[in-house]
Amino acid sequence: MEKLREKLIGLGLKEKEADVYLAVLSFKKSTVTDINKKSGITRTNVYQYLESLLRKELICKTVSGKRLYYRAENPRNIISYLNKEKVEIERKKEKIEKIIPELKTIFNESMERPSVKFYEGKDGIKLIYKEIVKTHKDVFSYFSPHNFFDLFTQKENHELLIRLYQNGGMLYNLLEKNNRDLKKSQDQDYGKFIKTKILPSEIRFETDLLIFGDQLVLISFQNLVGIVIEDKAIAEMQRSIFKYLWKITR
Repeated sequence: MEKLREKLIGLGLKEKEADVYLAVLSFKKSTVTDINKKSGITRTNVYQYLESLLRKELICKTVSGKRLYYRAENPRNIISYLNKEKVEIERKKEKIEKIIPELKTIFNESMERPSVKFYEGKDGIKLIYKEIVKTHKDVFSYFSPHNFFDLFTQKENHELLIRLYQNGGMLYNLLEKNNRDLKKSQDQDYGKFIKTKILPSEIRFETDLLIFGDQLVLISFQNLVGIVIEDKAIAEMQRSIFKYLWKITR
């Protein structure tokens, strides 16, 4: 019986619906009470699945005296039910085909919206840097050494930069000028994969701004908040500005 139940479920009946159908099938005619006892399903749910089976024409109901009985139709009706289901599926497929262009338009519009993620605290900001240095692409950075090294050690900085190098990335730094921290950010071993230019002393900032791929990263050291914006147009605009500043900076 269990294998037969599984086969009925495989044909599209719900589990309890299959239980009710097999209960009805086992009687010449049955009441809801009979079906409830045979299937172990509550009376309320029995009514629900009986109605479903009636619509599928797998059972029928009759009245004898004042009592309502249910009996199974010829099991071959299952084939008729499946044929109707097949026709209904084909009808739905035709309707879906007509609305797919509209659905794709909505999908494409949603995909083009910028993705924005927020990170908090030193651990959150460090996680952003770790994601950045995984790339093999060029990374463009407005870098504030004194703010960075107030938060991270030289060792942490070295680990991030070496990981970028190992992944094949290249870093272009427009550096805020600060004599106290300038030496910390420079190392002769980094020359293979880091290019640096020093911005004029009047340009000061308390954030890092990085561009790589389609992502723009803003890191506020004052508030310990990082924002990652993924949008091709935004990233490309900021990359163009960076390259212009790079070109005119000695």
